[in-house]
Amino acid sequence: MAQLGFGTWQFGGPSYVNDKPTGWGAADEAEAAQAILKALDAGIRFFDTADSYGQGQAETWLGNALAQQPAADVVVCTKFGNRRDDANQPYQDYSPTYLTEAVDASLRRLQRDTLDILLLHSPPDAFDWATYDPAPYEKLVQAGKIRAYGVSSRSVYGARRVMEAGFGSVLEVIYNALDRRAEDLLFTHPAADAYQFIARVPLASGFLKTTYLTQDPTFATDQYRHYLPDRDRDWLLNSVRQLAFLDQLPGGISASALRFCLSHPRVSVVIPGMRRSEHVLAHVAAAQQGVLPTESLEAIKQAVPDVPAHWKPA
Repeated sequence: MAQLGFGTWQFGGPSYVNDKPTGWGAADEAEAAQAILKALDAGIRFFDTADSYGQGQAETWLGNALAQQPAADVVVCTKFGNRRDDANQPYQDYSPTYLTEAVDASLRRLQRDTLDILLLHSPPDAFDWATYDPAPYEKLVQAGKIRAYGVSSRSVYGARRVMEAGFGSVLEVIYNALDRRAEDLLFTHPAADAYQFIARVPLASGFLKTTYLTQDPTFATDQYRHYLPDRDRDWLLNSVRQLAFLDQLPGGISASALRFCLSHPRVSVVIPGMRRSEHVLAHVAAAQQGVLPTESLEAIKQAVPDVPAHWKPA
């Protein structure tokens, strides 16, 4: 079974691009530290973050919390490449110069000597891997600053191009009970054995939740989910309700959705966000139940056969 990890996107706090939020709203460092320490106590050892979550805030908070348990043998995965210019406008930079700068900055914020995993953060799906040189990453490995590298992909289609190019050894990809495209496009790829797969968005951005089986969500204006296009929001809600049968299993639909991701043999780590200690306890309890029964896995495929056509390349 896959390992349960800890996602820290929520710790970035309010974040905006062109007046639209790109984060999960207000966050509290003391609450975040309690959740991280609770996770360590529960045996969670994999932590996922990024330098762009709150422009370094999530890394800083994670580093501060982990420093309270220095003997814990943890794996930290972070990401780089999303920057802001002098006008605070976003742009992407995966150059060797910025790579070195970003790694050193992440090491400082995380209070670590080595990054266990470094990922390019959401490069374009059409990124030119054929001419992108992995040598700077290999030098960082040799220098002991990183142990492994790869890509946190924007979509499964971009991830497939990474695999075709043979870049790195780690892929962080969207995979959940509603969006299972990774099964056909990535997990069965001839190069799959060369990669560790990290399942991100395992709860479909929080839509796989008991509350939304009967109620429409209301998201705060400082959350990115407030601005989801209507057709995406409607599809997610309708699809979640097609999986209402999962709510009858122990822990409800969220626990079942997490167990779905943990069930696939190609998935190494699943990284749900855990803003508070109660989230940690709920996710740990779900993981302890083990993989979903085969009949439940089949029922999911029957209830939600595929993603919307507009989520796929034209």
